[in-house]
Amino acid sequence: MKVSCLKEDLLIALNYTERIAGTNPTLPILNCVLLKINKSFKIYSTNLDLAVEVSVPGDISGEGSAAVPATLLYTTVQNTNTNNPITLEIKENNLLLSTKEGKTTIKTLPVDDFPIPTKQNSKKTLNLDKNQLINGVNSVVYSASNTTIKPELASVYIYQNQNNLIFVSTDSFRLAEKKIPNKTEGSVIDPTIIPYKNATEVVRIISNSKEDNISVLLNEAQAIFSIENVIITSRLINGTFPDYKQIIPKTSTTEVVSLKQDLLTALKKVNIFSDRFNQASFHIYPKKKTFTVSARSDEVGETFDDIDASITGEDLDINFNNRYVSDVFSSINSDSMSLSFSGLGKPLIIKGVSDESFLYLVMPMNR
Repeated sequence: MKVSCLKEDLLIALNYTERIAGTNPTLPILNCVLLKINKSFKIYSTNLDLAVEVSVPGDISGEGSAAVPATLLYTTVQNTNTNNPITLEIKENNLLLSTKEGKTTIKTLPVDDFPIPTKQNSKKTLNLDKNQLINGVNSVVYSASNTTIKPELASVYIYQNQNNLIFVSTDSFRLAEKKIPNKTEGSVIDPTIIPYKNATEVVRIISNSKEDNISVLLNEAQAIFSIENVIITSRLINGTFPDYKQIIPKTSTTEVVSLKQDLLTALKKVNIFSDRFNQASFHIYPKKKTFTVSARSDEVGETFDDIDASITGEDLDINFNNRYVSDVFSSINSDSMSLSFSGLGKPLIIKGVSDESFLYLVMPMNR
């Protein structure tokens, strides 16, 4: 096996694949990338939850494969100072990496131990504008749970409603929903639950692609994303996403509309004075026409900030996790935002003014 390719092309492929190869002391092979030549040159990596396959252009001679420690190979190529092609060659149990300037030998692992993902037949195909998928995932992924005790909560839920794809995530304390217009080819896409870490990695990789469209193949167990020279295979969650519609309030008792930047600036200040629970207090008095956010910490002090806003409804004093509220601002595209309250102990709904495509729900703090 022998292949010559440009350092830039090789680094791009290793950048995508090296991140997937994690530290796994029980399965050392998962710390490797698989280099495979058979009419084309491909690099694979997997953590058994997500797999990435990248085709690398190059001059190929012969056939063969090698499992090489991912980080070792990536840093070696990264620090190879050359403007000439890099040649990769397998000899016995070694990978020889050579340029006009020098040569490096890297020991390989047995190829037979490397788990290449089995690609199952797909029942559903979805063709998307790349930016639609990126927008959908990024708008909600921060609301997913960081723990996998309930896998369906550590995920991004995607389903189709008429001509919209709906992206949802929740950790049971807050929830984000984003509607992306899309017309799919063929039948309606079945509801799909993708681990949020996998969804984030998919977005990271496709964001660097020069192509505008991405193909998504879905079956019961996998989602396969194809764009340019990259194929990403993600395991799907076999479970049921919560029936989240029932917790969204149908009416509100208090409404606040303010400039997004004004509220964001105030919450950044509140963050300095928040206690260890990250508590931010909202004080809303429509008759006095005041909307105030405050925070208090025994160690730091306290702060009160009035925010210019349009206010209607009933008086309300209510507390929220400041971080949960602050996370939403990157998903609000409007200059102004609306906050809809349904009373004490009830969730807050945040939307961009005149934007029906996004909804964010935050549960109040009890204390």
